[in-house]
Amino acid sequence: MELATLNWVDWFNNRRLPGPIGYVPPPEFEAMYDQTHGASEKEVCVTYSSLEGTRGDSRHVSGGFVRECAGRSRDMRKTFRYNLSRRDMIRGALGATGLALGGCRGGAGRPNILWMIAEDFCPDLGCYGNKDLQTPNLDRLASQGMRFTRAFVTGPVCSASRSALATGMYQTTIGAQNHRSHRQDDYRLPEPVRVFTHFLQDAGYHTSNLKNSHGLHGTGKTDFNFHAEHVFDGEDWSERRPGQPFYAQINFSETHRPFRRFPKDPTDPDKLTTLPPYYPDHPAVRLDWACYLDDAKHLDVKVGRVLGRLEEEGLAEDTIVFFFADHGRPMPRGKQFLYDAGIHIPLIVRVPEKFSVEGYQAGGTFEELVSAIDITATTLQLAGIDPPAYMEGRPFFGPAVKPRTYIIAARDRCDETVDRIRCVRDKQFKYIKNFFPDRPYTQQNVYKDTQYATLAVMRQLKEAGKLTGPAAQFLADTRPPEELYDLEKDPYEIHNLADDPAHASELEKMRRILEDWIQSTGDKGQFLEHQVQEQDKYRSEVDGWCTRTRALASKAGGRLKVETFGKGAHLLRAYVAQGPGFEIECRARCKKVSITGFRWGTIEDLRNPKLRTAVDLPADGKWHTWRGSFEAPGWLAQMEFQFSEEPGEVEFDWIRLWRRDGARKQLVKEWRF
Repeated sequence: MELATLNWVDWFNNRRLPGPIGYVPPPEFEAMYDQTHGASEKEVCVTYSSLEGTRGDSRHVSGGFVRECAGRSRDMRKTFRYNLSRRDMIRGALGATGLALGGCRGGAGRPNILWMIAEDFCPDLGCYGNKDLQTPNLDRLASQGMRFTRAFVTGPVCSASRSALATGMYQTTIGAQNHRSHRQDDYRLPEPVRVFTHFLQDAGYHTSNLKNSHGLHGTGKTDFNFHAEHVFDGEDWSERRPGQPFYAQINFSETHRPFRRFPKDPTDPDKLTTLPPYYPDHPAVRLDWACYLDDAKHLDVKVGRVLGRLEEEGLAEDTIVFFFADHGRPMPRGKQFLYDAGIHIPLIVRVPEKFSVEGYQAGGTFEELVSAIDITATTLQLAGIDPPAYMEGRPFFGPAVKPRTYIIAARDRCDETVDRIRCVRDKQFKYIKNFFPDRPYTQQNVYKDTQYATLAVMRQLKEAGKLTGPAAQFLADTRPPEELYDLEKDPYEIHNLADDPAHASELEKMRRILEDWIQSTGDKGQFLEHQVQEQDKYRSEVDGWCTRTRALASKAGGRLKVETFGKGAHLLRAYVAQGPGFEIECRARCKKVSITGFRWGTIEDLRNPKLRTAVDLPADGKWHTWRGSFEAPGWLAQMEFQFSEEPGEVEFDWIRLWRRDGARKQLVKEWRF
């Protein structure tokens, strides 16, 4: 008697124990499992079947993994006896599942599936009509595959969006809507929701999240706002068994900030044609936008290397490829907001001819509305797996496709910034509901306040009384409770029609859709969190000077006070000024902790550790004045004071930034607290 490779499954402890090929189990599975795992019969549910068991117990073998059928309760416990040859077992499994074991080259027809996921990226590609950059690899992929023009994520920040992608569910339905939440608890997905890779594993797919392999660097990012085990089988598709189909994803860091220039062909800021009109036309803003586009070029190169590997390994004709982003671009009005700049993503799908499906057209364009959770449902469908009935995503290929008439997206707490925004978007109109209209769009958010050079320029222009138009609206002290935009006439979402009587019926229709959706999905954003997340508790801001790690800032008696709590404490400030020569000067008093360094970054080189000078302000409790010169080629974007590891307190009386030209100095900015 001979058996194929098995997995003994312990559903209650969510573990799998692979069994070797040729291993003959004893008559009772529980006895075997007790011997190897020390588990009791009540703790173990083993799923395997004989040919008779397949018929009588609705259980099956699929792809070398042993699972129950969907309609069978997981708490069943039963002992099976086996007298099957390997050939009989495979024949029984195929009859029960309708799927072939294997599926890539040499297999029986199941496709491999690859997700390539960019970070913080809109459809800013040549194939989408952007004339400011060249993206030959993605343009080629679009010409070979299908380009989607109306694809939108369900949330404008990575963890919420990725939690939705991983499950095919709105993040608000599964309690995963707050950014980087549930990192200190053991929050689990509500029943019966599962991570979609578990369905692929059940069907025999090898699943992987690529990291460092074959010269390609993937971030390995998951960033889920819930806990789940065995999401992936490995870190590369090369780890799969011979003949086993794979699902793989590679996550790129581009175009997440900080951006990198593209030295072979840097984008010329003076020649840009795609800078949105809701930004001031300022040289530093143009440079920031050019750097974003340059990072997209780096992304394109990496995509080309991944596609090249498929070709080299002879897998291109056996692999369905998806390219998309986790949400929109990292710019004001983009990431963390529900304007199209925050939720509109590129989506390109290439399906080899032998796997072609109804609705797919190589070289074609898909104009219908698509939600990112539909990518999840479509992936399962293309793998031969029916998406579960509970899943809120829906396939966009196939004979029974029902096009969406609208998409919905949600923004909740992002970092330390508590907010709640919802939107409904159809092909013509966008409705936005702001649940905290008394708060500005630009509430404190240390991440954006210290990293977004464009936002810093906007704030500096506002302070100088020079900010006008849509940019000024975005920096207003409050916001409207509702926003309505005609996207055909106003694609940049500048002219709010919510108070226009001519659009009252459209406003009411969208309002009703949102209210019904909130009720029908049980939108968890209605309930605020009970605690501050660990990663956010050190985020503070005083007059633009921010803490992020192991420190807190406050203001009292006309002074800036920074309380430090150990290693990594620092004080950050975004400020944009044209270089190269500068001098920084401060009057400070240190108690128990000293200032050890001053670091700076430019728009083109934000985090270079070499852009640093040592500071020696002793922890003697006395007032000292320190000054240091530094070079910031191009445009200065960020400044940082670094502190020693001891807990303590630093007070600043004032901080001054000077522009230096030889022996001459000109005051750029003075901060008095």
